[in-house]
Amino acid sequence: MLPRVRDTRGLAMMSVLIMVFVLGVIAALVLYLSGKEVALTAVRRLGAQSLYIAEGGAVAARSALMAFMNADPLGVASLDASLGAGNLQGWFNAGDSNGQNSFHLFDYIILDGQRFTFAATPSISSLTFHVNWARPEPHLKLQPAAGTPPANGLGTGSYQGTIVVSRRAVAHPSCAIATPSCYIHRLGPDTYEFFYTYNITSDGRTPPRARRRITFARDFSVRVRRQNFAQFALFTHVHTTPGGSAIWFTSRTSFDGPVHSNGEFRFAFFPKYGTPDPNTPCDPGRISTTPLTSVSTTAWFNNNGSPVRRAANENVVSGVRRDAPVAPDCTPSNLADDNDNPPANFTRGVASIPIPSNPYSQKGVSIGRDPNDTSPVTNMQIRQAVPELADNGTAVPNGIYIPVVDANGNGVSDPGEPLAGGIYVQGDLDSLLLGDNGNQGYYELRQGGQTVQIQVDRANGSMTVTNSAWPSPTTRTFSGMPKGWQGPGNNNAAIIFVEGNILGLSGTLEEKEQTTIAAAGRIDISDHLRYEDPPDVYDPNDNPLNVLGLYSASNDIRITTAAPNDLQIHAVMMAGNTGDGYNSSVFVQNYNSGSPRGTVYLIGGIIEEYYGAFGTFNASTGATLTGYGRDFKYDRRMSRGFSPPYFPTTNRFELVGGTDGLAGVRPVWRESSP
Repeated sequence: MLPRVRDTRGLAMMSVLIMVFVLGVIAALVLYLSGKEVALTAVRRLGAQSLYIAEGGAVAARSALMAFMNADPLGVASLDASLGAGNLQGWFNAGDSNGQNSFHLFDYIILDGQRFTFAATPSISSLTFHVNWARPEPHLKLQPAAGTPPANGLGTGSYQGTIVVSRRAVAHPSCAIATPSCYIHRLGPDTYEFFYTYNITSDGRTPPRARRRITFARDFSVRVRRQNFAQFALFTHVHTTPGGSAIWFTSRTSFDGPVHSNGEFRFAFFPKYGTPDPNTPCDPGRISTTPLTSVSTTAWFNNNGSPVRRAANENVVSGVRRDAPVAPDCTPSNLADDNDNPPANFTRGVASIPIPSNPYSQKGVSIGRDPNDTSPVTNMQIRQAVPELADNGTAVPNGIYIPVVDANGNGVSDPGEPLAGGIYVQGDLDSLLLGDNGNQGYYELRQGGQTVQIQVDRANGSMTVTNSAWPSPTTRTFSGMPKGWQGPGNNNAAIIFVEGNILGLSGTLEEKEQTTIAAAGRIDISDHLRYEDPPDVYDPNDNPLNVLGLYSASNDIRITTAAPNDLQIHAVMMAGNTGDGYNSSVFVQNYNSGSPRGTVYLIGGIIEEYYGAFGTFNASTGATLTGYGRDFKYDRRMSRGFSPPYFPTTNRFELVGGTDGLAGVRPVWRESSP
């Protein structure tokens, strides 16, 4: 009999059901875990987004602080004209940190026409700001902290930013003995450095609940100093020729840099004031205006040859714009389309900026006197600085002199003795040539039968002089630099002062030289005057060392008939003071006769008592008829706190930001708990 087979169908069904159940459980678990992973990924994504927003907010807060401290962009923040030397001396408190007032400075900072009022006292150790990017001003995005910080939209979320600026004590010789570390240092005449630390907290948020916090921290400092006239692309005390004739800016006029007059401007057609876009293709969005200011509340306009004076920034007749200062456009060679250019940044009715009344500081520095001393320079002081001259009060004979410390008292400038000043010339100088001799600065001065050749070796801290007026040896090497005042300051500086006229100036300034050439009389430019390493005027990161200042204290700076066509000049030039009764200017000799001489290509600036003529133009077309046209490019290093040594200063103070720890310096980055 065969064995009986059991019915297994039920068992198979049960197995299938169990398998289906297990697979279902696994599928559910997979779906559950996938959902959790998706949710976790979303949480991570939102968390990362909030972190990036927090970091972006910290960067934005730092940018707002840099603008407020005039570190980046440069030139947007200024100091109110009411800030005086007495204020700074009081805040410095003779270097005693116990009474120094670090934050009263913040009451004088002007950004986008706005000022804060903190009324800080020496007991204030920090100030707190909130970041508000919704403010209507283009650069001012800070406000004194009050209540909850405002939310600033960024990407898919928002951030709240807070900046705490704290004072910081640093050791310096200007600090008092009792408190050798202080919050404000005195660096020189009317120059102070303020030390701070910033701590930025940025809370980034992404809906619905993601939140992260980033902090930035860094020590920094800012400097306050007297404003230098070198900051101007053009400055006129009286905006007429020395003879009183009207000066008109025409469509062929273009200034890229600050322009100011203590007088009144005249506009014919559409002169340009601003920074063009140097790139190709040109983008109008990259074109910017530069300040144009006048003390007068009115301006003259050509008005198709029938001049009118208006208390307005442009001349519009029957809805047609006839004359106006404007910004550059993308078609600089086409003057016919300038009538629709954007308006210039023109402000009328500003405060007057007085020019110096004498050159005593520059003359004194050339013989080694402290630049703080602005009293008249005596014959005795000049004689005491030059070993070959007797120490008495009689007139100094004509000659080219090198101030030297007479260490052994033998009345001779001996080799190896230290320099005691810069270079001093009594009487007219026939010629002054600048050059480069084996990567060393070179100056050649000629007066009658005397020739002096000077080679400056800044690497070894010495200067070699060949002087035809000396007995043998006529070539001697001295220790030190021709920096004028031999106290603390710029080791690359040099000053040459001529008590008379300079009848021929030309050459190339060596790449390490920083020189001011000052004269009591006229300075004649007879040939190209160039930098060995000229700056790229459109690159804010290009900062070559060489810089030249020309200052004719009581006469003119003149481009002579000997100068070539299409003349190149690299220098900041200043002519005139208000104390001599002479109407000084920078001008072209015989500007109103002969044929057109091309263009003067200037990198630098012109500061003058009266406006000097360079040529004449056709009143209908603006075309040059005689003399030179002008192609002036502003040396933007001057807006970054750079200037020729011992160049004349104004009665105002400026804020030089980013000297330590702001622009171009990475902050300390941290993530912390919100």
